[in-house]
Amino acid sequence: MKNEIMKSEPAGVETGDISRDLHQWVGRREAFALVAGRCAAADIESLRRIREQKLYKQYREKWVDFCTLDLHVARRSVDREIGYLNEFGPEFFHVRQMAHLTPQQYRSIAAHVSPEGVRLNGTTVPLLPENSQDVAEAVGELLKQIEPKEPQRPPTKFDSAVKRCQSVTEMLENLEEPPDPRQRMELAEAIAHLRTAAAVLGVVVMDRR
Repeated sequence: MKNEIMKSEPAGVETGDISRDLHQWVGRREAFALVAGRCAAADIESLRRIREQKLYKQYREKWVDFCTLDLHVARRSVDREIGYLNEFGPEFFHVRQMAHLTPQQYRSIAAHVSPEGVRLNGTTVPLLPENSQDVAEAVGELLKQIEPKEPQRPPTKFDSAVKRCQSVTEMLENLEEPPDPRQRMELAEAIAHLRTAAAVLGVVVMDRR
């Protein structure tokens, strides 16, 4: 069963409310699912306050341990999402969810996004769930207008890609020392990306027992 994001806290949630409900808040999350990139802005705002107010100390002494052991995600991933909130505001998470764009792409169109919506040719498309298709189309058109054409990467040969995977496997088998919890989490994220890429090619990876 897929891990799901918890229901978002109201946008105006107070730090005291987060502190009081921290145990319940963490307990409701099987995993934070940051890899999927579908985090609610209110979730990230809550995590930012937990980090800044050091509310995590109810669970762990260190922020990195709270992320790894209680949120079940690498601290780097959580800090990265908080960084996006600081840089772009909550609109970033709404647009990313609707248009599936990268932070770099969002940065190039950020001047055209406001709390009211995405502006295109004098018209604003509100950031509402029912407007997901319109938002995605507006973002796509903005990217065409703004982003320079990037040179295409030369195609990769399948045999070369498989050899690289084999080389990585050998490197992991010959590590100097076992990875720590944070490193294990980052490795799990990398493997998840590899599984997704393989699935796109029609390859189903079976877990060996």
